[in-house]
Amino acid sequence: MSDLENFISCDWGTSNFRLRLVDQETLQIIKVVESNDGVKKVYQNFKEQSIEKNQTTYFLDFLKSKIALLNLSNTKTTVVISGMASSSLGMYELEYAPLPFGFNANQLISKTIRPTPDLKIIIVSGAKSESDVMRGEEIQAIGIASNLPNDEAGILILPGTHSKHIEFSNGVFKDFTTYMTGELFDTIGSKTILANSLERIKWNAAYETHFLEGVQKAKEDKLLASFFSIRANDLFEKKTKEENFYFLSGLLIGGELAYLKNTDKKVYVATNGTLRKLYKLAIEALTEHSILFEETLIDQALLIGHRKIAYNHV
Repeated sequence: MSDLENFISCDWGTSNFRLRLVDQETLQIIKVVESNDGVKKVYQNFKEQSIEKNQTTYFLDFLKSKIALLNLSNTKTTVVISGMASSSLGMYELEYAPLPFGFNANQLISKTIRPTPDLKIIIVSGAKSESDVMRGEEIQAIGIASNLPNDEAGILILPGTHSKHIEFSNGVFKDFTTYMTGELFDTIGSKTILANSLERIKWNAAYETHFLEGVQKAKEDKLLASFFSIRANDLFEKKTKEENFYFLSGLLIGGELAYLKNTDKKVYVATNGTLRKLYKLAIEALTEHSILFEETLIDQALLIGHRKIAYNHV
């Protein structure tokens, strides 16, 4: 990209849409446009339209209307889009890129659209293994890759609703596994008999013992046998609802990470906020081989990944 070219990072998920105008050198965010116009909502509007635009054109017109809100000058603009925009419900369907793929992102599948000579849109596919898929997390991994070792094997963990554990070695992402930790936590906490024995509360160190108790139960392969104890602990007043909340968190995060007790690979964790504290506690209870990235890197990972893809398409 030239020094005069605008660089826009677009994260288009199922439920949310976000454009960020970014300084390509410093990655400073200049302006943000975001809304709840996720792929699912825009696709539904597309199906209900009366003008009969095709799907790509409909999504493209929506995207251009949002870009217009950035009030850009008439210079060349590159937009890199990841997430659900490359799904069957999105702007342009792309196959998942198969693993392995390198830290340089060259093996990812993409589609370039040029609505005008000055606007280049790059849609990036998700990635797949033999038994798993992801859309969006692969861009975070590529953004973090320059902080991973090129000469050894390790595991990159991206916690979240659907946590990804990505195995790598010698500058190549080899395989990954998805853990539905966050979704299970929300479901158990709202849809099961345990819901009335839990109370969400902001984290503080007073709950560490209860969280680590849950991690230990998972480490001992007592995960399923421990869920109902949450209700019993509430009924017998052995734990408060708030303490149960973090005990459940420890059970689920511990269940996700329990296999690490049997690996000597170095584990790299990329998350921020409360999750960073919880995963740090859990991993340190399971393995001595772990590194937590600085929170500033996590905030910039998607931008770095998008920029790397933009440079690949110069």
